[in-house]
Amino acid sequence: MADIPSLTIWVLAWFFLIIGLISLTVLVLYTKYGREISIKLSILSGVISAIFLAFALHFLLLSWGL
Repeated sequence: MADIPSLTIWVLAWFFLIIGLISLTVLVLYTKYGREISIKLSILSGVISAIFLAFALHFLLLSWGL
């Protein structure tokens, strides 16, 4: 019988992936088109995107059985 991934892990993985990609997009757009230099926003966006993308990758790998 094939292993079915946990629905909770699967939903959390996609949720974290979407939040991480949105945060990464905000970081890229802000650094490209931002008028003011705000190191706080850049650091915050970078940290948030790194954390959420790492958790998304972790949960996806867990759901795939790796």
